[in-house]
Amino acid sequence: MKKQFNLILFSVCMITLSFTNSLWALELITREVMEEKVITEVDLVRKADNFIILFDGSSHTNKLVPGTNKSQIAVAKELLKQRNQWFPELGYSGGLYLLSGWTSFKTLYPVQRYEREAFGRAIDQLPDEGEGNNLLQLALFELEKVLSSLSGRTVVFLYTDGTFTGVSHPKTPVEIAKDIVQKHDVSFYIISSADDSIAKKDMLKRVASISPGSRVIPIDTFLKRPEYLSGALFTVKVSSYVKLTPKTEMAGFTTENMLFDFNGHAIRTDYEQKLALLGRFLQENTQAYVVLNGYTDGIGSKAYNLSLSEARAMSVTDYLIKNFGIAPDRIVPLWHGDLNPAADNGSAEGRQLNRRVEIAVGGL
Repeated sequence: MKKQFNLILFSVCMITLSFTNSLWALELITREVMEEKVITEVDLVRKADNFIILFDGSSHTNKLVPGTNKSQIAVAKELLKQRNQWFPELGYSGGLYLLSGWTSFKTLYPVQRYEREAFGRAIDQLPDEGEGNNLLQLALFELEKVLSSLSGRTVVFLYTDGTFTGVSHPKTPVEIAKDIVQKHDVSFYIISSADDSIAKKDMLKRVASISPGSRVIPIDTFLKRPEYLSGALFTVKVSSYVKLTPKTEMAGFTTENMLFDFNGHAIRTDYEQKLALLGRFLQENTQAYVVLNGYTDGIGSKAYNLSLSEARAMSVTDYLIKNFGIAPDRIVPLWHGDLNPAADNGSAEGRQLNRRVEIAVGGL
């Protein structure tokens, strides 16, 4: 509907210019309407107070992502950089830690209020090539130390290949994870690059099963569906409502009056070009109609003037039908004799202005 209205308005503007150039002024007819507009608001609802990314920098991440010539570590780093560009700052705290080598737990962004630019600089420090092994016991043990200073709900993104043997530690990864969950409100998003080892995969599933909301996501799937990263931290709430606003619409327009000679109803030649503009407008805007109000000056009887005003209104009606094929039901001819004078009948100039047909276009 709006598109149609714009088209009509454009047509009227063009006609306005043409009429103006022909010294036939237009006056717009407007109406006040209440416009309904659907307002849609999108809110991001935070699901966690903190997030921690434990990034796997082990040699296992040098494997190529299927269908590409890029390694897992390179794609994972690129994904973090991309997500960080639009990641909303909703007031949570974030941390980034690198797990690399047998004993390394490197702090790149200690848990603090998340700021996009600073976090981006920390991501840039991640290696482009992995080395050594990522031992899950050590990662979880160091994680517990970080969590001890936090409050609220925390989501931990743990990149790991599931390696947990060959290191001296009094507890298994599952036991350490249980200790963490008992002390802290935490969920694990385990991004797994584990090989076909049943023991590794089973162990990661057991860690994820300890707390509600935790899950194991194969790294190939995670890289293809980065929504796992954002979906763990916030959700999108969409609400809509209807807003009513007053709006002024164009309903039609009136033209400068057509004038007639004394005691005559023939259309003057100087009005033929202007009527041609009106006729073409009605042809192009088939929803529009025209109202013609015929009048006379004050000379003559009431009955004669009523008949003469009818003849003037019908002259314009017949002209539009004959020359432009306008359907009769789109023309409303009315006549009023010498009623409602536009000027003083006491002067020749005034009487000339009263011998007229007023033209109003509606239906726009």
